[in-house]
Amino acid sequence: MINTGASKKSTIGYGQYLAYRTTANDNTDIDTMQTGAVNVQFGISLTALIRLVAVKTLISLVNFYIVKADTPFLLCLADMDRLQVYYNNITDTLIGPATALGSKYVTLLITRRFGHPFLI
Repeated sequence: MINTGASKKSTIGYGQYLAYRTTANDNTDIDTMQTGAVNVQFGISLTALIRLVAVKTLISLVNFYIVKADTPFLLCLADMDRLQVYYNNITDTLIGPATALGSKYVTLLITRRFGHPFLI
């Protein structure tokens, strides 16, 4: 899901990580060296980092902070800036530089569900 400001880190809830882990083909392991190193703030509440996982997404490799919260994958604006990707909320697309696809930009369709933008 595109995070429009709830957190300054790309995050994922532990339950979502477990679901991802069972379906991922790359046997993604979590980095236990980062445990407790970061606190993630959602609005006025704060939650501690459990671990860090690097996930290969359609736009690039993104580090997601696993937290003790019931939350889906949240791609934060700071990572979008770092990856030079932007969300066009008028056309519901995520647009960024193409990596090796032969075109200048890649455009990914976004689906809105429950009032939130999702990259599926």
